[in-house]
Amino acid sequence: MQNSELIFDLLGISKDVPLTELEMAKSLTVTFQPPHRKNDLLNSFSDNLKRALIEIGVNIIPYEDSLVYGGKEKVRSGIVIIEQGEGKDKDLAIRKVSSLYHNPVVAILDSPPPIPENPTLQQTLDSIVGVLAWNLSHVPIFLEEDRWTFCTMNGAVIECSDWKKPQKDILHSLIPKLSAQVMPPNRDQIVYREGKLDSKMDSYSHHIDDFMSAAKIWRDNGLMLAHTSIEDLKYRNKFYKRIVSQYLDHRTGMSYGFMVKQLPTNISPAVEIEKAPKALQDIDWNAKRVAEIDGEYYTMVNQFDKQWIVKIPDVWLLSTRSGCNKTNLNPKKDILRLGLHRGNITIDTPPESNAEECRPSYDTYAILAHAVGNVITASLLLAQDSDSEFPETLSNEGLSISHWHGYPDKEFPLSGYIIHGDENPPVSCSTPQSAAYAFMGKLKSLELHYQSPGEYRGDIHIEPHHGTNITGCMTLTETAAWVDEMHKNKEKQKVSAEENV
Repeated sequence: MQNSELIFDLLGISKDVPLTELEMAKSLTVTFQPPHRKNDLLNSFSDNLKRALIEIGVNIIPYEDSLVYGGKEKVRSGIVIIEQGEGKDKDLAIRKVSSLYHNPVVAILDSPPPIPENPTLQQTLDSIVGVLAWNLSHVPIFLEEDRWTFCTMNGAVIECSDWKKPQKDILHSLIPKLSAQVMPPNRDQIVYREGKLDSKMDSYSHHIDDFMSAAKIWRDNGLMLAHTSIEDLKYRNKFYKRIVSQYLDHRTGMSYGFMVKQLPTNISPAVEIEKAPKALQDIDWNAKRVAEIDGEYYTMVNQFDKQWIVKIPDVWLLSTRSGCNKTNLNPKKDILRLGLHRGNITIDTPPESNAEECRPSYDTYAILAHAVGNVITASLLLAQDSDSEFPETLSNEGLSISHWHGYPDKEFPLSGYIIHGDENPPVSCSTPQSAAYAFMGKLKSLELHYQSPGEYRGDIHIEPHHGTNITGCMTLTETAAWVDEMHKNKEKQKVSAEENV
């Protein structure tokens, strides 16, 4: 049994998920819509793109064969549509999709990316989101004579090399964006409990103070991006604004980054399968990845070249609400409780919010994958060392999980934290792959920990083209302060280097 299949089973995700670039390429079907605009630059790039896609195993079909004819001409769900040039409203590919989520649209535009010179992170994000709203494409490609650049909804700007030989950039950068579908969990998958959190807010006051203190640090340094409202964007017409609203699950906008506090939970040491009770040994773990015995949940994990039985308790977290301004929090409205409770994703709404306002985050799967991974990591550590700091902290104080759209400086190490993930395909948030990489990377970080001395305190999960998750024994405030110090150190080094030139 693969550990990726385990996290999919725990989160209720389909297991038919490609995890490598080549698997992703072979899973794709792509069609090229008749061009809106033709010139030598656009035509040559489109030809090279089509040739490269075929060479790496993508299924290319004629546009006519992609269509489902009925009242209106539509492209079948599950097919990527590539359109060439700026089109008229009525001709845009977005009008031809059968599904906003399952027909990714790639727009090839012969212009530089519309990002201001020397932009802040927020200006970059707002520029990209503005382009997506105007053209209603999931991935716009900006084509210039000597390079090509593409952007994604999560604020990534990927600069690629010579477009005459694009195979490497297509396989390792573009393909993951097209294969790994960006969509939050369906609300029908979630159990909402209104009023359940109200009486517990006072008992969580020290955690809430931690959120507020961390939010101030992120606000002062500007590294956690603020809310981008759909009301502030420019649209071709009201119809296109409605499409954006529908794609965003009728949210008021988008916010980036998150802060989460995994609440304390009892951790049981993992047990080698040969030493487990007979009832657990007799289970066919390849067929049944999670087993319930006497109201308790167990799973089998492959780690350290052994098979371990791990008890999985309910996982509960305090989390910033999707769509809120993470740097200007109203605790009674913006901090909810998220859990994996008896196998169900569960949200307890804040006192001043309701189920309608607490939509599932685009990072829900990744957050829960980290949280379940923390439980399993703590259980495995406890089996090796009863005095290990990580399980002790999770049991007594809880752990923090923070995400921001930046990356760690490997020359500014964090003691006890293992870095992983930079070799993964660059998928966006809210994809099954992001959950799998978070979970598998956490277990990999545990393997790496035992190759060097020191206490295991957590992991730093790099998500290429997306950002970084820091999980571990530090509080949210300590994490924000460390990122702030690291950023200031990098800025000082940059100034020093410029002065020495």
